[in-house]
Amino acid sequence: MTDTSHEELFGDLKEAYFTASEAADYLEVSMATFRRYLRDGKLIASTRVGNTPLFLLDDLRQFKQAMNP
Repeated sequence: MTDTSHEELFGDLKEAYFTASEAADYLEVSMATFRRYLRDGKLIASTRVGNTPLFLLDDLRQFKQAMNP
């Protein structure tokens, strides 16, 4: 495990979009848990490309920090 900060790893991706699968990986949760977050309104897609919901990294970061204070 490294002592690299979140900003050092993902700072240049602040405006990057993640697919649902990538977002679940980033949040370190299963797809079932991720889908539950969506169903319960805890997470909302930032945009869509066709039928594919996309999630902003910055929104995911804030959600992850709120989950693990």
